[in-house]
Amino acid sequence: MKGACANGRLVVLFAGVGGQGGLSAARFLGEAGHRLGLALTVSQLHGMSQRGGAVQASVCFGSDQVVALGRAGVDVLVVLELLEALRVADRVDGHTTVLCNRWLSPPPAAALSRQKVPTEDEVLDALRKRAGTVRVVDAVKLAERAGSRGAANAVMLGALTALPGFPVPAEALARVVSAASTGRMVGVNERALAFGAAALGEGAIASEKAGAAV
Repeated sequence: MKGACANGRLVVLFAGVGGQGGLSAARFLGEAGHRLGLALTVSQLHGMSQRGGAVQASVCFGSDQVVALGRAGVDVLVVLELLEALRVADRVDGHTTVLCNRWLSPPPAAALSRQKVPTEDEVLDALRKRAGTVRVVDAVKLAERAGSRGAANAVMLGALTALPGFPVPAEALARVVSAASTGRMVGVNERALAFGAAALGEGAIASEKAGAAV
């Protein structure tokens, strides 16, 4: 990631399915940026979010204008579910950094219709052909290590803050996430954020565009 894009903005898009916390992740990121005094907008688009439907949310830094979710120009794509990356692949180009959760959930309709579902490798190969950089994080595994697989979105947020030049530091995001958490989830989310930030430096968990360990 090179910081802001050519027009002075930095667009982060979250793509996943209902129940993964993609909308919450965008909201937390936006709130953290707002507390830092950054100009930004948060946009959301979701279908049957309670039933595993497609969910998209974007945070655009450097602008107070809402970004149309269906248009190209994503600087960072955070993929919470791998098949959903294909849905937004047309918004990815050579300057885009992609952070992928290593989790693929075929839709029930695919099995019923015997539709071929792309494999993890096929999805990642497709992204590597389009994006400038692709990083893969085993967010579910790290969330379980933190104490709850439901904290996978926090793992991905932690990884996001570890990107060079990202405008929201991990500490600012942790304050927002902790304030929104209750009970044991305060500690779980704190650990998940830390695990995500550390993951980008671990070759066993993250991979670059060419597929080599980092």
